[in-house]
Amino acid sequence: MKFLLDVLDFLQPYGSHSYFVILGMLLACGFGIPMPEDIILITGGILSSHGVTDFWWVTGVCMIGVLGGDGTVFFLGRRYGARIRGHSFFRKLLSERRDHQVRGVIQKYGDKVVFMARFMPGLRTPIFFTCGSYHLSPLKFVLLDGAAALISVPLWVYTGYLFGKNLDELERKMRQFQFGIYFVLGLIVLAFVAAALIKKRALKDVSAE
Repeated sequence: MKFLLDVLDFLQPYGSHSYFVILGMLLACGFGIPMPEDIILITGGILSSHGVTDFWWVTGVCMIGVLGGDGTVFFLGRRYGARIRGHSFFRKLLSERRDHQVRGVIQKYGDKVVFMARFMPGLRTPIFFTCGSYHLSPLKFVLLDGAAALISVPLWVYTGYLFGKNLDELERKMRQFQFGIYFVLGLIVLAFVAAALIKKRALKDVSAE
């Protein structure tokens, strides 16, 4: 909650120009800068609840910032993956342990992990970069990431807009929504695992005939 108040205090003096600051902050988040993206989205909603920004405009700016950051990381991985991966600065952002973890997740769930990564703050950037370096189809990346962003971005902006004048209630709703998102994400993962097991069992039965 403290970080949200800090971001709010930082953005308020910019008034109507805060659109550009929000856009820049979200693009920076896409590169793995340690700022909670959800907090920035919520803050955009809070500003619109106080009339500093327009709700629809700030939602659109947030979508552009989120997708722009994600897409830039993906295409950097696609174009310069091997070269950047060996750079010392990159190794600070993505340790060998985290890199191994990300590769394991991608190999297990395939391109579906792009959709799930939008709801996984700690792994989002390395997953998108690694998907790019694996030469995942750009169209498929845009569709999967865009579909996930259409859920997460309006949800967080609207949460800030709806409860922007009652920050205590906002904090409670943030916790509820975070729990709900992770619960749904867990169900999606279970569905993927179940589908993979069923497919594997079906192939095994066919080969046994």
